[in-house]
Amino acid sequence: MVTLTWRRFQSTDLLFFHGLISESVKWSKNELRGLSLEEYIAQYTDLPGEWRIWEQGEGPVAVSYHVESAPSNQKPWVGTILVKADERRRGIALAILNHLSNEFELNGQRALFAAVPFDEYEWSNFLTDCGFEQFKTEENEGETFLIMVRPFE
Repeated sequence: MVTLTWRRFQSTDLLFFHGLISESVKWSKNELRGLSLEEYIAQYTDLPGEWRIWEQGEGPVAVSYHVESAPSNQKPWVGTILVKADERRRGIALAILNHLSNEFELNGQRALFAAVPFDEYEWSNFLTDCGFEQFKTEENEGETFLIMVRPFE
């Protein structure tokens, strides 16, 4: 069983986040799209979301971003989960998703949503492994996204 703690992301965590990005070429290509990390994070300041640092033991192992009520459907969405490369495939991302799902369920929500670029099969497979189901596809600025949902039991 994976035991994690979390805290809100702070500017002092930028170096850790940069390290995660350097280990995640696909994420950088799909998400940053030429922006600096600071510019990327600034895009989310008007949304009711939260960046978190997840720690195991004494150090950070992951970063996540989620919103409890997205403007699109007033439902919770997870936007980012990045885990340190040497800690991947150990259940950390699943533990983060379980934690967030439990929080949202306690607040009366019934499901968690995520979107991935349609052609990023590894990402959709990862979400499927974590209990998400394919919901629909959506076009946004000429790109097709697979919308996935993780219903709560």
